[in-house]
Amino acid sequence: MPRVTDTPHSQTVCTARRGAVVRLAAMTGVAALGLGLVGCSDYHRARRAYEVGRFTEALQILEKLAEGGDAKAQYEIALMYLQGIGTRVDPARGGYWMLAAANNGNVVAMVEIGGRFESGANVERNYLLSFTWYRRAAALEDPIAAFRLAGLYERGAGVQRDLPRAWAWYRMSRKFGNPIAFESADRIWKLMDAIERVQAESLFEQLKSNPQA
Repeated sequence: MPRVTDTPHSQTVCTARRGAVVRLAAMTGVAALGLGLVGCSDYHRARRAYEVGRFTEALQILEKLAEGGDAKAQYEIALMYLQGIGTRVDPARGGYWMLAAANNGNVVAMVEIGGRFESGANVERNYLLSFTWYRRAAALEDPIAAFRLAGLYERGAGVQRDLPRAWAWYRMSRKFGNPIAFESADRIWKLMDAIERVQAESLFEQLKSNPQA
């Protein structure tokens, strides 16, 4: 079953943080599979159904939760529709539920949407919208979003190229728990002149105080 990364921003009371290895695996763009559903009987029912191959039943259980406003279930059924698990592939419905999850505070859904706009998966490529969703998730201290946001600043995709901001966001990604961001930050540091480095350090201090700044 498509697995969700829980965040403290989720609206559901049945939350559990996903492991850092799985979180960082999402940076490859490959959807992680597994259940990751803990605590609630409805989720256990969905897990049991999924594990024995009753995908349609699992989808029905999760869809009821999603319709009730559960952001985690909304994200999970979005992936099921997008991947054709327990149902036919339905990009429109998958996109609907992915957007619902993101607007309901699911940070992983925000990153997923940003990634789809960046790559052009099931949508027209739009770096500006990709930037918007990464920035929203990065403000909620998501390491993947911060890393990808830094990449957009580094390349000048969807936003003006800005090496100091790229460096600052790579550093924020590292601060949020992404160890591979250190190498990217080091690479950008070597490309900047003395003035840019001062700007970068100042931006980093501002973001540390308030990631939403």
